[in-house]
Amino acid sequence: MRFLALLPLLAATTLATEALFEATESASEAAPTLSTEATTTGDSSASSSSSSSLSAATASSTEEPTPVGQLWTAQWSDADLKSLTKKCTGSTTHKAEIYTLKEMYPRLKQWAAELKVFYHKQLYPGSWEGVDVHGDGRELLKMPLEELPFAVREWLKKTPKQRHFSVQDDVVFFAPGAIYPILPLFVDESDDKGCDGKLVPFHIANKPFLIVVAGVFEDLDSYSPTAKDGAVLGKVSHKKTKKNEVEITVEAFQVTKGAGGRDEL
Repeated sequence: MRFLALLPLLAATTLATEALFEATESASEAAPTLSTEATTTGDSSASSSSSSSLSAATASSTEEPTPVGQLWTAQWSDADLKSLTKKCTGSTTHKAEIYTLKEMYPRLKQWAAELKVFYHKQLYPGSWEGVDVHGDGRELLKMPLEELPFAVREWLKKTPKQRHFSVQDDVVFFAPGAIYPILPLFVDESDDKGCDGKLVPFHIANKPFLIVVAGVFEDLDSYSPTAKDGAVLGKVSHKKTKKNEVEITVEAFQVTKGAGGRDEL
């Protein structure tokens, strides 16, 4: 089923100081050390004070924002849904190639240069559940562009300044964590009544018009990582099928407060 409307892009994420394709230095390598002169000529208390201040400054400078994928990963459990009614359930499965950064060469050599430019100084959105392992362990998915869900392709057209999906000709690259902020768009609308988008006729000054009402999964304003009345929730699961192949299942549904807290889950 094709989506009829998409809402604007979620708020842009903050820039990070670490490029996607640069391995993260360890804390011991990145931390500056006191010079020999400072440690030999200063008294012990001054040296201790300097070391403490330096350690605090180093810790502060290496602190990074939380990956956006982690912010949007499901923060609810089945127990949180017991007082809510579940409706408009949908689920889709996608196949993709998956690579760690150390596998970039030679497997992705022809795309590597543009990928590095695209992701330069962007915060890595995380891998599965938004976890960032840093360095060469970071993962990147590769899919044929035409195999992306229609709603995601439309979202990409409407948000050309997004920095999570790198489209190169007929393929698209993205980290697993990039799925979570727009998760409902990866799922086909449910056939349940009132769940899909539709055209609604109305009149202004006796002139007929049609307005597009977004489907439940198209309305990203309703999407939430926490369970609450009216929210669209979702989750992602995956399994490796081959060394560089993965099968991704994305599920989304809406929850509402049923009569008397009726549980239909």
